[in-house]
Amino acid sequence: MLSPLEKIDKAIRATDLDALACRHSANQANYITPQDPFIEPLILSYKSNLQYCSGYTNLSAGRTLRSVFGERKLPLINRGTYLRTKLIDQVTEEFIKQFDVCQILSLGGGSDTRGFRFLEKFERVIYHEIDFPESTKIKKVAILRNEKLKSIVESQGESVDITSKEQFQQLSPNLHTKRYHLQSYDLRKLSSGLTSEDVIPLLKHFDSSLPTLVLSECVLCYASPSENEEIIKFWKHQCRGLVSFLIYEPMSLNDSFGATMTKNLLQRGINLQTFNELPDLNSRLVFLSDICGLSHIKLTNMSDVGGYVIYSSSKKPWIEVSDMKRINKLEFIDEVEEIKLLFEHYCLCYAESSPGDITFEGVNEVRWESDDWS
Repeated sequence: MLSPLEKIDKAIRATDLDALACRHSANQANYITPQDPFIEPLILSYKSNLQYCSGYTNLSAGRTLRSVFGERKLPLINRGTYLRTKLIDQVTEEFIKQFDVCQILSLGGGSDTRGFRFLEKFERVIYHEIDFPESTKIKKVAILRNEKLKSIVESQGESVDITSKEQFQQLSPNLHTKRYHLQSYDLRKLSSGLTSEDVIPLLKHFDSSLPTLVLSECVLCYASPSENEEIIKFWKHQCRGLVSFLIYEPMSLNDSFGATMTKNLLQRGINLQTFNELPDLNSRLVFLSDICGLSHIKLTNMSDVGGYVIYSSSKKPWIEVSDMKRINKLEFIDEVEEIKLLFEHYCLCYAESSPGDITFEGVNEVRWESDDWS
């Protein structure tokens, strides 16, 4: 029997499986080009090992997997998945191109494949991923059982074949190579006041001298605003040079649609703690600037990113016109107002901290709703 806290953590971990299923659906529907070849190994690892995770049996794991992967996602879900993947990839790639030798820190990396793609493309980037132990174990097994992934992360580890819950529990959740670090840790335990002894395992492979981009794709929203502050300040204080934060997550806008989203999520046992506490772009600007002490803040919502908001701007759009025409041909979406309303409730926030004049120029090239707040 799971404790109340364990039930909450199980619900949070389940969202990683949902995200993987969404990326798989968008991949199958040809939104992602070229197609992502790294999604399938992670699905296979989930299918083999979810049964060994806390709160699951062979029967319940099979039922969950059939439910998650059994149906094609709605067109608006496919489009939203593509847009969030595209824009985070875009910012990450521009960061790597500007700084060359740098590191990416993905909070709640889970089943995300972004690290594999960038490690394969750029030879001097270091990639860190932090998540719950069970999530990192599933990813670790996927890597060690796939020669392509092993080659990309430069791992010499042997293939792992898990056959029991005990064996899964005994498996180390971490994987470290020269340029890739998969680390288990509960981010909610972080605070800027922790001693070095408290976080030695977490920081052992972290290079505080490198320009660092911290990614949170629907991750920090599961922590309280005060925990968000501690997490952001922790990484801010760990970096001696530039540290940038890119945060993607939903926001309530304090409207009826947001209230419906809250109700639906609570029915699944999910409480997005920043959803109502930081309900709009303005509140997030204040939080990142006044509370977290970050600068060069830029914010926008996915409706703007997707081209559903028209206004004059000299900056280039997030998605090229040719690409929008391509994805518009993939699936017909007749409820434009519905997708516009949904996308308005998802935000992309950028902020940074630097002791000198070094700044990330790549974010200045694209159109932000809050561009004049920088």
